[in-house]
Amino acid sequence: MKKVFRMGIIGCGNIAHWHIRGIMDSPDLEVGAICDILPEKIAQKQALCGIAGAHCYSDYRAMLDSGKIDAVSICVPNYLHHEVAMEAIQRGLPYAVEKPVCDNETQVAELVRETEKKGLPNMVCFSYRFKSAARYARDLIRSGQLGKIYQINGEYFQAWGLPGADGRLTPLNWRFTKEQSITGALGDLGSHIIDLARFMTGFEYTKVTADLDTFIHKRPMPGGGPDGDVTVDDYVNIIGQMAGQGPVQGTGPVAVNISISRYAYGRGNYQRVQVYGDKGALCYNLDDSESLEINIGNAPMRMSHMFVTVPVPAKYNTTQMQSFADILGKCGDGLAADIHDGLISQRVVDKSFIAAESGARQNI
Repeated sequence: MKKVFRMGIIGCGNIAHWHIRGIMDSPDLEVGAICDILPEKIAQKQALCGIAGAHCYSDYRAMLDSGKIDAVSICVPNYLHHEVAMEAIQRGLPYAVEKPVCDNETQVAELVRETEKKGLPNMVCFSYRFKSAARYARDLIRSGQLGKIYQINGEYFQAWGLPGADGRLTPLNWRFTKEQSITGALGDLGSHIIDLARFMTGFEYTKVTADLDTFIHKRPMPGGGPDGDVTVDDYVNIIGQMAGQGPVQGTGPVAVNISISRYAYGRGNYQRVQVYGDKGALCYNLDDSESLEINIGNAPMRMSHMFVTVPVPAKYNTTQMQSFADILGKCGDGLAADIHDGLISQRVVDKSFIAAESGARQNI
């Protein structure tokens, strides 16, 4: 009989909704237990997955020790990722952890060492690796159809930092505070595009410069009273280089530009990654839906400057939590991000922050 893995959810905020939905959609997973310090959050997720009260916890360590789970999704605010992941690792529990993985590269390196000691299956939730258009783009690039790659441009724009239609600002929450979020737009959104560029091309970052800042420095407190301080970045622009070997690149540099903002009016969850080579180019798009545009191959396409949206083959369809189930079942496709990918992404995030603070280019 095929094993169904029981997942524990630590942190019942917004991102946990998508983990739970993915678990419920997988024939290989089920929700074994949930945990949050806020009773109302537990009640919301209990209603979503229909789990019994005996499987609901306010102490995540008690849940880890309960014997009711085989693996864990870590969905708490960023500053808790390291602590919770270490507790799971010490108990020999496989884990999926949200991004950015930790506060800094040193903490992620510790998770790498301890995970390797235990030989634990793991996943870092760079969720856009599971978009079919991104996977198709990856194959086109790595097959050499774009030729030698010279330029990568990435954007990730949202609008929720702006005042809403009623003129009110989003209240201060943990994503606006350095104590809990560590970085703002850089870690929250930027880490995704940093990873997507690696995922699509197979290249690694070699150097970065960056600029980041805060547009609105005070926001209303959720419970009223004086406005609270925003202590993280609202936007970041990263200019850097990547390098790689193989059929799509020699020893020369690849130029990389990444632009991230929570203040892009009219945008929901908008991404755009453009990759330009000497034989072709492509553009991965995401907002309400995903798509892939290409200009590859012949003189009429090239000279007309025309990009064509192409259908994405069904073989590229997958989901994040089913991919984690496959990792647990030792039949994964190898395309999900693991803790090593998390370490590389964290290094680029850290170096970008240092570059912005110091004004000096940083080698990766």
